[in-house]
Amino acid sequence: MVTLAVAAGGLQAEAGTGRPTAGPGSCNEKNWHPGTDPEDAKDLPQGHRPQTYTPDDFDCSGAKFAAPGVEFAKFPQPHDYPARHTATSTPSQVTTASATAVNPLAPYFPPFTHFVVLYRENHTFDDYLGDCATTVHAGCNGAVQSTNHISSVPSLHTLASTYALSDSYSTGTQPPSGPNHWWLFSAQSSSSAQQQGYPSNGTQFDRLLGGTSVPGGAGTDPCATQTAAATGSSPFTFVMNGDFYWMLSTGSGYWRNPATGKVEVLPVNRPGTTIPQELNYNNYTCKAQNDDDQVIATDFLNHVTTKGLPAYSYVELFNDHPGTYQDIPKNDAVTKQIVDSIMGNASYKDNTVIIVTEDDTQNGSNGPDHVSNTYRVPLVVVASPTYAKQHYLSHVSYTTSNVIAAMERTMQNVHPGVIDPNDAIGTSTFPMTTSDQSALGDPLSDFWVQGSSPLTAKATATPTSGNAPLSVAFTGSATGGTAPYSYSWNFGDGSAPSTAQNPSHSYAAAGTYTATLTASDSASPAGTSTSQVTITVSAVGSPLAASASATPTSGQVPLNVAFTGSATGGTPPYAYSWNYGDGSATSTAQNPSHSYAAAGTYTATLTVTDASSPAKTASSSVTVTASPIAGAAPGAPTGLTASPGNGQVSLSWTAPASNGGVNITSYRVYRGTSSGTETLVTSGGCSGVGTAPTCTDTGLTNGQAYYYKVSAVNSIGEGNQSSETSATPNGCPAQQLLGNTGFETGTAAPWSASTGVVSSSTTEPARTGSWKAWLDGYGSTHTDTLSQTVTLPTGCSSYKLNFYMHVDTAETTTTTKYDTLKLQVLSSSGTVLANLYTYSNLNANSGYSLHSFNLAAYAGQAITLKFTGTEDSTQQTSFVIDDATANVS
Repeated sequence: MVTLAVAAGGLQAEAGTGRPTAGPGSCNEKNWHPGTDPEDAKDLPQGHRPQTYTPDDFDCSGAKFAAPGVEFAKFPQPHDYPARHTATSTPSQVTTASATAVNPLAPYFPPFTHFVVLYRENHTFDDYLGDCATTVHAGCNGAVQSTNHISSVPSLHTLASTYALSDSYSTGTQPPSGPNHWWLFSAQSSSSAQQQGYPSNGTQFDRLLGGTSVPGGAGTDPCATQTAAATGSSPFTFVMNGDFYWMLSTGSGYWRNPATGKVEVLPVNRPGTTIPQELNYNNYTCKAQNDDDQVIATDFLNHVTTKGLPAYSYVELFNDHPGTYQDIPKNDAVTKQIVDSIMGNASYKDNTVIIVTEDDTQNGSNGPDHVSNTYRVPLVVVASPTYAKQHYLSHVSYTTSNVIAAMERTMQNVHPGVIDPNDAIGTSTFPMTTSDQSALGDPLSDFWVQGSSPLTAKATATPTSGNAPLSVAFTGSATGGTAPYSYSWNFGDGSAPSTAQNPSHSYAAAGTYTATLTASDSASPAGTSTSQVTITVSAVGSPLAASASATPTSGQVPLNVAFTGSATGGTPPYAYSWNYGDGSATSTAQNPSHSYAAAGTYTATLTVTDASSPAKTASSSVTVTASPIAGAAPGAPTGLTASPGNGQVSLSWTAPASNGGVNITSYRVYRGTSSGTETLVTSGGCSGVGTAPTCTDTGLTNGQAYYYKVSAVNSIGEGNQSSETSATPNGCPAQQLLGNTGFETGTAAPWSASTGVVSSSTTEPARTGSWKAWLDGYGSTHTDTLSQTVTLPTGCSSYKLNFYMHVDTAETTTTTKYDTLKLQVLSSSGTVLANLYTYSNLNANSGYSLHSFNLAAYAGQAITLKFTGTEDSTQQTSFVIDDATANVS
């Protein structure tokens, strides 16, 4: 340790070193210089603050630091649960673990999907939390060596006492400023040197941006404007915010462009999108501007609001490069502002972990504790009480490697839950250095509520519909909670329950039944979870029936016949098989066509099968003659219709009621641009039409009206023309894009929905039919989702989303939104493109009301329409949706 002496005349030099104990030339970095800087320098606007001093050289000649590890020898070490690694070409990176039984008390890691580092400079544990035994937690190992800034960080004290604090977090390096900063910035603790270069195995960004490339010539100049977009698809979403200026000047803030193999500056925008991944990242070096902490916090929170919270966020506050005047109260306030914003967001509060830590234990003009108390910096862990201990103090001496390991598990969401040391996780899953991988088995496990992954039951059945008596095989499973599990099935028909995990049951009567699985775990008291599956049983009195018909039923060789098949009763879906009676191959189409080549009387037989009943058959007789008979020209075709398309019109019609006694050999199509002006079409898809009663007229002009008539021809001659019809081609045929609009299939598909959302319960009736989507309504903390992906065509004049919704609530407030339903538009990659509207308990109504939104902004895109219902802990609110459509024209 360095011994400092204070004499009456001021601070004295260290004994025998000639180095002053504070100020210029000391081990403390110099700050505002009263001899050359104005008194109001710290209040000047960004970009106008003087930069007259130079940073310390970090060597601190004459200082006596504690040997590595000495400072933390008194604190407990993390449990040693090494993960197995696959051998690589670098033996030093290989770690093995014996195949031992899974310890139920082994480290647990929650299923987080968002990781946020709030990285602050430039103070120590004692400088901020030295009196933590009285201001944060009793028993905290804080040692007050000077008052310094303890009273200036009330928000840090609040966060440390509300969430969880480590009083022995170790940077593991002295001096820690560069390496600690660099480790958490790049997730590569490969060196303890103050100045870091680009590592041979890449940085965190090589993993975040794997498989993507930036434009050629992006280079290594962090101040050069990138003029082209990056390409590819990033495996992770992330954002960096703060002025990490020296990282770019020493190489650790770069990544290796796979297209060129060269080390380059990060692309400003995430490849494949216009979403920024760097905010305020190099203003000091490139603009001589120092970014205020509030600017950093506001820009980050605005990014989260508009673009969503990325998988990884690195937010640096309070940088110490020349010209930065440290505003400790503001830094303290914005740290809590960011934490409160994320933890108060229903979309992120239960899936996000926030790490608040410091950069330095040495730099800054803040007192002798920066030298004497080496290695040790504050570490505050913020997460939902579902997964993390609250109001908690940990004495375990975690290091930077543990924080990196927690970040890797969160971003990749691999193996959440109890960590099995026999899991095959290694360099391919977590591509970190060996020292970081050694922390994978215990990534901050002292902070987590062990086994807090909630108990979840899942019930399935096969089949889910059929005729009575219907035998159904049920399958039950459970995850989370505390194993082993027990099961109880209620089949919904009044029969005795079953305690088998996978029982079978027979339903004897027609009806719709809800089978409920209740899973219980081994906790004390036991936790329970339920899951339901619906079984539809049809009456025995509705047997399978088949019918068949043919058009025409007689004519001359060769005779083309159109067959029509149908089925009723039984248990859909149906399968069809046609035997034409002439020895030709069978057809599995429901409505096939067939040509008879020889004279004779044939019996065409249709066989229909369903999901459970015996097959049923039906037949139709066809008579074919060998030579023409006396006759006349055919009658006029009927039912002519025209359907517009993009530069084309599709025509269809019905054969004449009379073919004149002679087979029809062809049809003729007549077209005009005004009524009554039709002439024979001699080119394109509607010239030389055969015996099929359809054609598509192509090469037309969009917006021009076309008029049509059709006639039939046989060997006698051409018959009369049909009635006239017309159509106007356009670039967007009118169509409805959503599937299962009224949920009447009884299942969600093609919607994706939370369990139980698609419901036929009469408690909340459907608008039409029996089924609808019912989100929330539980009267407890709950989230339901309903979504469907559609591709919007281009060239349409109207893109309209319509749905009917009934909001039923037990809330009595007329001012507060306790329960909400958010309607969002997401891109194909899951990025939120827009929040169309947020409904709440304040929108309660007595019946269904129509809600409409314009989707024209997303023409030509594949988008996901997503409803997210979030309910608080008391008083139910039900959001009931029915008859949803997406119409374009």
